[in-house]
Amino acid sequence: MAMAANEERLRRELVAVARHAEALGLVQHTQGNFSARIPATDRILITPTAVPYRELEPPDIVTVDLAGTLVDGTHPPSTEVAVHTLCYRQRPEVGGCVHVEPPYLNTLYVVDRPIPNLLGNFVYLFEGRGLAVIPAMMSGNQEFAAAAIAALEGHLGVVWKNHGLFCIGADVRSALDRCVAAEQAARVHYQALALGREPQLIPEAVQAAMVEAMRRRGRAI
Repeated sequence: MAMAANEERLRRELVAVARHAEALGLVQHTQGNFSARIPATDRILITPTAVPYRELEPPDIVTVDLAGTLVDGTHPPSTEVAVHTLCYRQRPEVGGCVHVEPPYLNTLYVVDRPIPNLLGNFVYLFEGRGLAVIPAMMSGNQEFAAAAIAALEGHLGVVWKNHGLFCIGADVRSALDRCVAAEQAARVHYQALALGREPQLIPEAVQAAMVEAMRRRGRAI
């Protein structure tokens, strides 16, 4: 009974997070994908493929095992299920994953202008390490998943060039928080460049103090 209630809560949370991401402009229509580990199991919940977020309901969320095999669902899982499942297999501390397609971030990375540490939230939520990057690749396959998760080592978010952003967290909401912080920093960076100025970054000593403050608060990931 408790496990079933917990799974239902996670289903509702995934729907809420997906709709919130769309409301924030991080995804449109059916872009992106969202997942959550079901605690104390070898299963995850993930958004289905090709279901618009405005129509998405908790029963539409798909259950797969850590190999990506369908366990339960009336829709096929996201086409990026391989990335999510590989992440959960290799990073046992991860409880939620989010892939979004944020326009400002994508704009910067297609012209090779990575986001520097220019905003506090970006430093805090990515522990001062910024974002990993992989080159443009065909996604939706094991080769892409392996490249994305290998690049993610030592990081909390990875840019898929010409595609989008993938972030991890202790749960799906914290993963979304990181996506929001990254797009906010991308927008500020873009606007600074549009003014013809290079942004002034947060001093390294201040960045280090921010990261230490987050660690003292006990935020695992």
